[in-house]
Amino acid sequence: MKLNNKIIFTILLVALFATSCKKGWLDVTSSSEIRAEDQFTSESGFKDALIGVYIGMTDRSLYASQLTWGAMDLISHQYQAYPASAGYFQFQNHNYRSTEATPQVDAIWNKTYNVIADINNALGHIDKNKSALNPISYSIIKGELLGLRAFLHFDLMRIYGHGNISGRTDLSGKLAIPYVMVFDKVTTPQLSYNETFALLLKDVETASQLLKEDPIYNNPRKPSTYYAEVNRDGFFNNREQRMNYYALKGLKGRVLQWMGGTQNLAEAALSAEEVIQYSDANLATSTAAATDPRLYSEHLFNLNVMGLEDIINRYLNANDATNNDALLILPQTAQTLYETSNPNIGLVDIRYNTLLASGNRGLVSIKLKQVSAQPHLNIVPLMKLPEMYYIAAENYIKTNLPKAIAYLNIVRKSRGIIQDIAANSTQLQLTEELTKEYRKEYISEGQLFFYYKRLGFTTIPNYTGVVNDNIYVLPYPQAEIEFGQRRQ
Repeated sequence: MKLNNKIIFTILLVALFATSCKKGWLDVTSSSEIRAEDQFTSESGFKDALIGVYIGMTDRSLYASQLTWGAMDLISHQYQAYPASAGYFQFQNHNYRSTEATPQVDAIWNKTYNVIADINNALGHIDKNKSALNPISYSIIKGELLGLRAFLHFDLMRIYGHGNISGRTDLSGKLAIPYVMVFDKVTTPQLSYNETFALLLKDVETASQLLKEDPIYNNPRKPSTYYAEVNRDGFFNNREQRMNYYALKGLKGRVLQWMGGTQNLAEAALSAEEVIQYSDANLATSTAAATDPRLYSEHLFNLNVMGLEDIINRYLNANDATNNDALLILPQTAQTLYETSNPNIGLVDIRYNTLLASGNRGLVSIKLKQVSAQPHLNIVPLMKLPEMYYIAAENYIKTNLPKAIAYLNIVRKSRGIIQDIAANSTQLQLTEELTKEYRKEYISEGQLFFYYKRLGFTTIPNYTGVVNDNIYVLPYPQAEIEFGQRRQ
């Protein structure tokens, strides 16, 4: 799917403005405040600001690379170890404060908070200028902004905060990342993990209520005529390419899982099941992967990253002997991971036989490789439907084994796997199957590291070092500690 011409034109205008001015709309200066007051007097001004947020999220430091197929994927150790000459050698080896890795680690933090500042700037004006917006536009735009604020803060928590929350007794005195809700120069104080999660979930819940006006909302779905006037320009089309109601429900599931505990896992499952039941997303068929390796029908939330080919393709070249940055998977590693010794599991799995491609030096994932003949170019998924089945299954492993087995088998069948998980499987066996699914599913997507961290894995496949907070918790920028008095 493509954004309509008006939205593309808006994106180009915002991008051009942002790159051609040292001081843009969103600088915290008196002149920028005047420009902001001018911008937020019309609905188009809020739309421009919202599109600017999505453009910010497609920065290479964020979801165009580092938080999807890049740094976060590397530290889950799905790939062959890099040589010392590779650009991400130190990052892959968790030397986060090395000369090479420090700018990469800091850029994730700094760019994310820059985007959050843009969100807060728009939110700071939307209520007082509510009359400038169509009521439907107001609800959707504000809902998107609040949802994105929660989404970005949560990824910061997953990266720079602690995991295994419910399994640790030493976090009561620790502070989480600052949850910034205001656009100003005042330093936002850090709060406890519980207080920070409360703010995050409040944003999610408020956004969810607002996004019941979302055209994608399906319980019940409003008639298309309801949006005829407000969506004349197509601004609210292609909802999977924007923060939407069902992406928020998926985010809620992620957050509750991260918090841990029996009740939170049960609520996470309910949120995931709402997505499974009502969203327009569908698990891809095993034949769809050949023409659409993005498996677009499964996307709950994705981003359109302009120029993705120039960003990613060189990392997926397994034939160039001089390409030290290639994301290579050894054939034996893939065969073991996908269980190819069993022809009813591994050899038929599209994640092995279709979404990996062989080259002279090994295998590479082609999920995001840009090939001009394929559909959905420049699309990077941030949340997909299989995760909802995994969230639900993880809860039911402890409370309803047959239901957990059913959810996992549904995803496995969509991947072409013939052999079901045995009906008499134990909790331990199902947990192992769930872990295998995360490892098989999330190559190139940046989610596996968070699975390990959330559950407090003390060992990671393909990594021989000790796995603890030194591995799991990326350090705050030194400037935050020295000048912001941050504690981690």
